[in-house]
Amino acid sequence: MNKSIENSAIALISQYGEEAETIAMLRAAEYAASLDTENWLHWEQIIKTINNINLNPSLDG
Repeated sequence: MNKSIENSAIALISQYGEEAETIAMLRAAEYAASLDTENWLHWEQIIKTINNINLNPSLDG
């Protein structure tokens, strides 16, 4: 797993709790709307990582 993506996901969960996925989705949508594919895909990976952490809490640290 990309450590930068994992760190971003953990930081969002720490800061926003249950809303972390929503925050990441909003960020991804901003990049998608501006046609910034690279950053959009980066945030999509963060969303997937947040979901994975939420489904497997033992992975969060």
